[in-house]
Amino acid sequence: MFAALTKLRPQPAVSPAPVAAPISPVRAQQEKLLSAFANPPLSAFAARFAVLNLIGAALVLAAWAEGLAYKPYAADSSGMCWLITALFLWGLVSVLRKDWQGVRWAGNALVYLGMVGTVLGLIITVSDLSADKGQSFEDFKQVVTAIYIGSATALYTNLLACIGYLWLGTNAHLLARQEV
Repeated sequence: MFAALTKLRPQPAVSPAPVAAPISPVRAQQEKLLSAFANPPLSAFAARFAVLNLIGAALVLAAWAEGLAYKPYAADSSGMCWLITALFLWGLVSVLRKDWQGVRWAGNALVYLGMVGTVLGLIITVSDLSADKGQSFEDFKQVVTAIYIGSATALYTNLLACIGYLWLGTNAHLLARQEV
């Protein structure tokens, strides 16, 4: 009797396996593009970083073409310009890594190094000045040379530090709305 009742009970219908609809070439291209650009914020950041720094690099190349780019390094006898440039490049690497604390630190350190370079240039300027010099034309030329070298160190280190600070600050502000 139970066997007869189980035959009367309706059996669940077994649905056939779904047949995959053919994917159109347009849909396949859309999925391919979607997977290629799955992380748009990173690619957008990289594009903005590249455009902003290519503009800056173009300005540096224009200064180099005019013979202005190497002048700070040639005039600075202390090596501060090279130190400022190395710190600036480290700041740019920090921007690329999105290490905004490192960018802030590098920007502030650039300002301080510019001030140290200015003081160093003034020390170089007054180190060759003395009351007993200036009696002959050769002594006068030596004093003027010392003033020129010291002033060049003071002004060029401050100039490079300001340019580096502004460049890093512009990167931080335009790429992440950060303040340096």
